[in-house]
Amino acid sequence: MESAKILIADDVDYLAEFIKAQLSVFLPEATYVRARNGYEACTLAVRHAPDLILLDWEMPDFSGLEALQTLQGSASTKDIPVIMISGFSTPSHVKAALSAGAMDYLKKPVEPVELIARVRTALTLSDRLHQLQTQKEQIELEKKKSDNLLRGLLPEQVLQAIEAEGEIAPRRFRNVTVIMADLVDFTIKSQKMSPKRLLDELQTIFTAFDEITEKHKCTRIKTIGDAYMAVSGMWTENSNHALAAAKMAERMRQYIIEHNLRHKIDWEIRIGLNSGDIIAGIVSEKNLAFDIFGDTVNTASRMQSYSAPMQINISQSTYSLIKDYYYIIKRLSRKVKSKGAVNMYYIHRPILSRSARKNESHVI
Repeated sequence: MESAKILIADDVDYLAEFIKAQLSVFLPEATYVRARNGYEACTLAVRHAPDLILLDWEMPDFSGLEALQTLQGSASTKDIPVIMISGFSTPSHVKAALSAGAMDYLKKPVEPVELIARVRTALTLSDRLHQLQTQKEQIELEKKKSDNLLRGLLPEQVLQAIEAEGEIAPRRFRNVTVIMADLVDFTIKSQKMSPKRLLDELQTIFTAFDEITEKHKCTRIKTIGDAYMAVSGMWTENSNHALAAAKMAERMRQYIIEHNLRHKIDWEIRIGLNSGDIIAGIVSEKNLAFDIFGDTVNTASRMQSYSAPMQINISQSTYSLIKDYYYIIKRLSRKVKSKGAVNMYYIHRPILSRSARKNESHVI
């Protein structure tokens, strides 16, 4: 490490110059920083982040040992190798320095050959530590990237189960509400946008949907093109799962309205809700896609398909769970493949409590 940065802390000028002169033969390209007391040693260590500190023990006011303890107590300097230099030669002094965090101990008078040998070893170790730290940071960065990627693919509860048990077994979830949302005329509108603009729009909208999903304690399952699927009441027993899903759907619709106003665009969304039981699991070991299955899911998809733009279309099962909380418009039954005539309803608006109606009446 020819371009090393070395901090020499000694209150005696000729000793500091002697050490620098000896090391300059061995390391002519190195940078040397001088400190004259323990306070300066700590301050300059933070400022310059040296590769090695040669620290004299016997300095006035703030000794080298006190400086070493301070350096070891700071996150920014605790990993800097320190060689303690001292006229103390007893084993107890050597033990005290090493126990305080010194890498090595040199006794005065300093022998040039020994000085160079100890510094060479310390710098080699310092260089190796820097490499290991860099590798650690790279590994942590890659892990963070992979974790973020997995969080985009799998619900948090699934990730926790995989981490704890190594796998996620297929499971039946009872009494949940499936939310299916789809952007209206997406294909037609996408042809009028550049690929970048289109992806930016989808990313913005689906990121907002993820936040809405999390706020209402629902679980995002997946996105397919311009479609968004989520479930309410999946991981915790929640008798109000349908109500939470309805509130989430309302907020998604409102977000689209607000997004259109901000960005001068005219997206529309159709949303379908259906309540019942589902089966969930990872389909393939090679494809970490967590998915849900069953008639409840299929019916939710039909609710979405038969919804008008900017409406929330709900099934009979969901209607039964939220009818006391919303004004609901009954639609004509629609014939659905393999199911015959199916009742459908539009969510109109929430039923306000007496106190809420009173507050609303005072709003001008």
